[in-house]
Amino acid sequence: MKAAKAFDYDDVRIVDLPEPEIGPEEALVRVTLCGICSGDVTPWYIRKKCPIVIGHEPVGEIVKLGERADSRFSPGDRVFIHHHAPCHQCRHCERGFFSMCQTWRESNLDPGGMAEYVRIAKVNLEHDTLILPSEMSYREGALIEPIACVVKAFKRGRFQKGDRVAIIGLGFIGQVMVRLAEHLGAEVVLASDFVPWRLERAMELGATAVLNPKESEETFCDFVKSHTDGLGADFVLVGPSAPKAIQEGISCAAPGGRVLMFMAPQPGVKMEVEPNELFFKEIDLVSSYSCGPDDTRETLSLLQQGVFPVDKLISHEFPLEEALEACRLTAAAQESLKVLVNVSAE
Repeated sequence: MKAAKAFDYDDVRIVDLPEPEIGPEEALVRVTLCGICSGDVTPWYIRKKCPIVIGHEPVGEIVKLGERADSRFSPGDRVFIHHHAPCHQCRHCERGFFSMCQTWRESNLDPGGMAEYVRIAKVNLEHDTLILPSEMSYREGALIEPIACVVKAFKRGRFQKGDRVAIIGLGFIGQVMVRLAEHLGAEVVLASDFVPWRLERAMELGATAVLNPKESEETFCDFVKSHTDGLGADFVLVGPSAPKAIQEGISCAAPGGRVLMFMAPQPGVKMEVEPNELFFKEIDLVSSYSCGPDDTRETLSLLQQGVFPVDKLISHEFPLEEALEACRLTAAAQESLKVLVNVSAE
């Protein structure tokens, strides 16, 4: 079978691999589409995993089941497959911190989402493989995992209806944040980015007002305060991992506000924070890593309700043979939102 294998962050090749063999409690899925995540193209993050078959946002069709596989599934089922799945038994799972579960962290797709066939282990099949409703397209299904990460972020940041929300960065994730904030009843949704067409898209998806800091003498923090009675935002979502962006997010927060870090900074990166400001303004600085089975199920429901207009969120689709070009487009972060790879394209 064909698969896209990364040998470095900018070296993705189409290789021939043997079709995975499944065990008695596992499944074999023929992959249709797989989204590209920023993690697939972040040099420091992907390099430590290379060589690796990239992709962890696949959807496809079950073509084979082991004789003792979960009876909820049948060959022909169209499914979303989460690359990680928790045990549901450890202390982390009991507390709802599924991404801290050791089983969750050790589970994965074999060999990876950007392959023609993927083996689904027992824990993934039973705990976070979802049958797509008949009316849901594969394109919609391919957005379940990344949108679920945003759904979790809103929980981690304790979003409340009526919150004044500020969003830094309007790539695919930032656009989803805008749409979800508006859908859940934010009082205002303020957002910033350096790419003009992304600002326009955010307005289409529900932003109240947007700012391009490169084209304005006003800082984003001043912009946020001018739209929030001088107070700042109750909930600030910071997409970029750069310390400067996180620091800006803290400055944008209102007293009692929450600042959410969405992306992982590179190991060893330091950031200056003034504890006095955090203390006397009672600002919470929290992170949100990946998503769990509760988030994927909630996201599937939101997609069924039509909350997310997928055609405004998916910008490009490439055949598997052009996976490197798809990755480079995603890494450039100028002309794309969600980029999909059509693994099954003839």
